[in-house]
Amino acid sequence: MKRIWGTVVAASLASMLVACGGGSAGEVPQAQPAKPLQQPEKEVEVDERIRRLVASDFPTLDDINAASFLTEWGTTQAENRVVLDTKHGRIVVELFEDVPVHRANFLYKVYRRYFDPAEFTRVVPDFVVQGGNSEEERPQQLRFLIGQHTLPAEFREDRIHVRGALAMSRSYNDNPDKRSSGYDFYIVTGRKIGAEELGRIQHDAGRTYTAGQAQAYATQGGAPHLDGEHTVFGRVVEGMDVVDRLAATPRDASDWPVERLEVRMNFASEAPAVPEPF
Repeated sequence: MKRIWGTVVAASLASMLVACGGGSAGEVPQAQPAKPLQQPEKEVEVDERIRRLVASDFPTLDDINAASFLTEWGTTQAENRVVLDTKHGRIVVELFEDVPVHRANFLYKVYRRYFDPAEFTRVVPDFVVQGGNSEEERPQQLRFLIGQHTLPAEFREDRIHVRGALAMSRSYNDNPDKRSSGYDFYIVTGRKIGAEELGRIQHDAGRTYTAGQAQAYATQGGAPHLDGEHTVFGRVVEGMDVVDRLAATPRDASDWPVERLEVRMNFASEAPAVPEPF
């Protein structure tokens, strides 16, 4: 009877050990794998500047798609003024709606934060200040990201290179259509052009200026030899004194300023009331 009872007890203990995950002596119990918990997805807030820089929903621009994309994108933008902040002060430019591709291109580059910051890389008193196409690492990377492209010329008889004009530079090599750079811009400071000099320019270019345009070149100044060569798409409405100070910066033999002339651009509606110190 004792043997039977002992057998029953041993069998019961064995069954309990099995039920509890026990095994032979010295065996380490195996933990049951935990059921993975469903983690709630976190919403990551992306800084607006980063979102505009990356802009993965936009195409990489090239000479084939740039004009059509920019024309369509430009119709969604009501802004026509851009603020340029520099160490010498603030410049405000107005963009012309009747030069739609160039207007949209400039707005698009401001939107994508390409000009935040950029720099003026050429300064020539009584002629121009030029910038946007720096060979620093950041702008090179952004040009790769946004796309290497040019723009079709948009010449208009009423958009000329008077003092304060905003225009795009271009290559003179293998460019019969005078396509503009997609990134490099300039502002005209210019000098006053008398009637005799303007007459020679008209003769050489085969064009005729209106009395009002001739008067503007005579009293305000400009660079009429660039008319019909580069697309003018805007004008300075505030801060020409700042442009003049930039143009007066000491420069080397290639007109490169000897000090960095940084510029930060924003839509006028988004520009800070007081720019950050330079």
